[in-house]
Amino acid sequence: MLSGLDFGVIVSYLAVALAVGFWVRRRAESSREAYFLADRSLPWWWAGASIAATTFAADTPLAVTGIIATRGLSGNWMWLSWVVVHAGVVVYFASRWNRLGVITDAEYISLRYEGRAAEVLRLFRAGLYGLVYNALILGWVLKAMVKIAAPFFDWSAWTPGLVSLFAMVWPESGGFGTPSEGITVLMLLLIVAIYSSAGGLAGVVITDLLQLGLALVGSTYFAVVILDAAGGTSGLRHSLRELYGDGHRYLELFPSMENGWVEAAGLGAFSFGLYLAVQSFANLPSDGGGYLMQRLNATKSPRDATKAALLFLVLQYLVRVWPWFIVGTCALVLIPLGGEPLALDGIAAAVATDRESAYPVLMQAFLPSGMLGVMVASLLAAFMSTVDTHLNWGASYVVNDLLPKLRPNASNQTRIRVARGAVLAYTVLAVLVCMRIDTIEVAWQWVGALGAALGPVTALRWLWWRVTAWSELISAGIGLFLSLALSSFSELGYEHRLIWTAAGATTALCASVLFGPPAQRERAIVFAARAHALGFWPDRSVARASRELVGRAAALIATLAVVSFGLVAGHWLLFG
Repeated sequence: MLSGLDFGVIVSYLAVALAVGFWVRRRAESSREAYFLADRSLPWWWAGASIAATTFAADTPLAVTGIIATRGLSGNWMWLSWVVVHAGVVVYFASRWNRLGVITDAEYISLRYEGRAAEVLRLFRAGLYGLVYNALILGWVLKAMVKIAAPFFDWSAWTPGLVSLFAMVWPESGGFGTPSEGITVLMLLLIVAIYSSAGGLAGVVITDLLQLGLALVGSTYFAVVILDAAGGTSGLRHSLRELYGDGHRYLELFPSMENGWVEAAGLGAFSFGLYLAVQSFANLPSDGGGYLMQRLNATKSPRDATKAALLFLVLQYLVRVWPWFIVGTCALVLIPLGGEPLALDGIAAAVATDRESAYPVLMQAFLPSGMLGVMVASLLAAFMSTVDTHLNWGASYVVNDLLPKLRPNASNQTRIRVARGAVLAYTVLAVLVCMRIDTIEVAWQWVGALGAALGPVTALRWLWWRVTAWSELISAGIGLFLSLALSSFSELGYEHRLIWTAAGATTALCASVLFGPPAQRERAIVFAARAHALGFWPDRSVARASRELVGRAAALIATLAVVSFGLVAGHWLLFG
């Protein structure tokens, strides 16, 4: 249970987060760009750290713990494969997004294309990313927070009367769990909605800096404590062999083609390579759009945007993964699969059916008073940094892409009021979605299906002028239809569905380019000049385009090689 010192740490953090929102409120009200892009004045390291804070959601360490239990360390390539897109943002997309200066990635459509199809596509993209994609992510983050809240916040013991009243309207069968857990998460949501709606992006980013620092300190300390409880690195390796045999693959960094999750998924070497290629862009926009683009466009220059993306890449793949990996593997020893805990009593049943919950259970079992409060506060921070970003980002689609169709001449005051109303609306939507999510990993797969349908055309439109608005609509439509059909009427696994969805979307894209309406030559030339786009455009030769793309491809490969080397080196140092 949390002590008075733990509660003091948690309450202090929540108070600071609220204070920041109100501190920058007046600045956020000055304009739409101030509210959604912080007046394009963010220092590059603020932006990079903010992106890292957002992707360090409360769900991530729980999901990693669950993945390791079922697939071993190598199962995390489900999300480590995203490094391809994030490296691509560093070497190509970051500076170009900043040059375009758009508020949302849907606004890109109006710069790249023109005509009725472009208007329809912009609304489609805004609705799909701003509503569906955003709501799914918010829903799974709330799901994770329910699991974290359960061991620490017992409102039934503190205020039984309030819980009884709440229980009268609370559906216990939903994803929010018990009324006590629901009270905790709704209170946190209310705090996030208040400070993010008040301070806009500036308030979100400033709180993100505090949240990232707290999260890194908490997760690192927790990993050190848990590794010591498991007997250190040598003790961990020995216990894993004793429990799971010499042939276990829990510590393998890269997937094996046999006797591992790759074989269980029915994938050969070639199909697994295809899966990783698709998965690299499946759970996020393949051009680094969305909230990542929002942070990049809030920096002062294209150079600053690239530096922000590089900082995020380092934090994401070379710094914070190791505490998660340590706790996830040690959990296999301290709470063995299908057995009794080696070092604990009476908690195996709590995680027998949900390995993701091992993370908060071990926190409660091993962390001392004070540090437990820091760790809980760090997970609250991780939760809030993701939610505040998605609330602000989702509201940007409403104000920048949807409102102009309804109120073309809306005043600045009206736009700010609509933005704050949209933040509250997204908060309610996130609660509703959370109630329909069973596990965090399943929600990841839903988002992956959307990305597989949209990924190929999203990247190619930056490189090839013949991609049109109609191409995007047809490719996305066929991809989404195929994904829905495969998940509903076939028994294919997630990996195979992803491959076929991307293949169908790419085929539809090529067919629409060849047989659809012609591309707009003049608009393509103007866009390429403004974005400094590379590749195949009307005003340059094939030879020049090929040289440009080869150069960027070499930079991408070099970046991926450095990150891969860092992962291998870290794995060797920690696990031998």
